[in-house]
Amino acid sequence: MLTLQNISYTHPNKDLLLSDINLTVNNYEKTALIGNNGVGKSTLLKIIAKELQPLNGQISVETEPYYVPQIFGQFNQLTIAQALRIEGKLNALKEILKGNTSEENFNLLNDDWTIEDRCSEALNYWKLNELDLSQKMGTLSGGQKTKVFLAGIFIHQPELILLDEPSNHLDIASRQLLYDFVQNTKSALIIVSHDRKLLNLLNSICELSKHGIKLYGGNYDFYKEQKQIENNALSQDIQSKEKALRKAKEKERET
Repeated sequence: MLTLQNISYTHPNKDLLLSDINLTVNNYEKTALIGNNGVGKSTLLKIIAKELQPLNGQISVETEPYYVPQIFGQFNQLTIAQALRIEGKLNALKEILKGNTSEENFNLLNDDWTIEDRCSEALNYWKLNELDLSQKMGTLSGGQKTKVFLAGIFIHQPELILLDEPSNHLDIASRQLLYDFVQNTKSALIIVSHDRKLLNLLNSICELSKHGIKLYGGNYDFYKEQKQIENNALSQDIQSKEKALRKAKEKERET
């Protein structure tokens, strides 16, 4: 479904952030992307979502990804419909129902006659029934903004979903709705999150570092166990080498 080959990215100031990143995500796979703050997790999601261009490398994706970004007020001037990129279809449907059956309206709608019904069902699932699609994003709370983009998953019905800290700003009830969705969806997921409960619902962990991406099969708890084993082995290796070095120095002094 998704393959990244030798992806590199530099900041506008030319500082290198990502180098030779390789990643494969298959159909139905639910993957976490974790790593230290500033290592480039959100940037990598934006590259996959085609919001940023990599410096080099190849991206092969069989479907159009749906991206749920972190919300910082960047959509405040847009209506809900504009933020979800469905305004054109909704307007075309209204015009057709009024009798304006122009070719442009039919092209915009693209036979998506259930768009209004899906919008209603999506907003209802996320307890956003009181919102109007023409309402400005700037009038919403942080949790409502996040849930609007999560509602967009139901509307667009994508096969690949990218989620950047999706549980931020959500209350307990909304987080449970998110967990239920993640468990039940058949779509492939790539999730950046610090929410341990969410990470434990996924079936693979990709650790991003300056050395690239390392894949761990299993959920977050399994990843932590494997990291502990690796760290213990590394510590023993360091102690062994230090011991050998001390012996070599002692022998050198004796000589």
